[in-house]
Amino acid sequence: MKKTNLFAILTLAAIPAFLHAQITSYSDTVGYQTISVPVGLSTAAFPLLNADIVKTSASSLTGNALSLSGETNVGSKLSSGEPYYIEVYSGALKGDRFDVNTAATITAANGTVVLDSASANNTFSFGSIAAQLDGANVALRKHITIEQIQSMASASLVGSNSASSADQIQLYDGASSAYASYFLRGDGITWRKVGTTTTANKTPVPPGTGVFIAKKTGTVNLVSTGSVRNNDFSLPYQTGLQLLAPGFPIDISASSLGATASNGWTGSNSSSSADQIQVYNSGASAYDAYFLRGDGTSWRKVGTTTTVTGTLATSAQAFFVSRKAQDNNNYLVNPVAP
Repeated sequence: MKKTNLFAILTLAAIPAFLHAQITSYSDTVGYQTISVPVGLSTAAFPLLNADIVKTSASSLTGNALSLSGETNVGSKLSSGEPYYIEVYSGALKGDRFDVNTAATITAANGTVVLDSASANNTFSFGSIAAQLDGANVALRKHITIEQIQSMASASLVGSNSASSADQIQLYDGASSAYASYFLRGDGITWRKVGTTTTANKTPVPPGTGVFIAKKTGTVNLVSTGSVRNNDFSLPYQTGLQLLAPGFPIDISASSLGATASNGWTGSNSSSSADQIQVYNSGASAYDAYFLRGDGTSWRKVGTTTTVTGTLATSAQAFFVSRKAQDNNNYLVNPVAP
């Protein structure tokens, strides 16, 4: 049984209106979000969605091929080399996401989308999803990519054939506890992973994943546009450290994450023994670390004795979660009631 994490109030600060929890919504809300990227290191998050390519019901899953109602050639709607994913809008897997095998879907040229069963971005165990996807409403859309982040910039990013002299986008891999750094080449177009010679422009930034941006000179704004998610959002937690991002354009607090012992978080009066939320403070070039106390409900900033109840990270910021135990079934409830 999945947990329910409730938001008391939803504030879409980047959208030209304020919405509150339990507002009825009959169509997608479209908006924009501006992210300031100063010189140095900072984090960024992209909760707004690329447009749905297909939104329909799934009729069956045979092997990795998911049949989509009303579709005759899903592959014709995809572009070779682009990364895509399916997000589930109803049924037992509501809020879960599965990556798409783009090349196989294009080759199939029929009414199915071929899922990538081995993708680390999948939010639910692939082996048991067939019956649960049957009849579920799903959306097919493109991932945010590194080159798409570049296209959001208000001024040209700094490119160089020397990685150390170029602007970088850094993704954190919790499994290896290491960063994958991508730098903009001197042509101002091509991105490469540091240490490789392969173009990495289509590298995805999956939903719920944040990035670090290392800016060499000149502050820029990233203007992200897209739709607001109007379904529940799966956000699994693994043991250890993970760099996360909001699934909705709302500011993050311990309350909005449902970060209590009753929801599976580990509390302790010793910060090193407790689950933590860590937010990078670019002004101080350091992390603000918060930990769950032994009472299982209250949070404190490490080194202080004051309970923290407000915003820890904005909707435009990524944040680290450090967990003592994994929770594959965690999800956030849609704060805009459909």
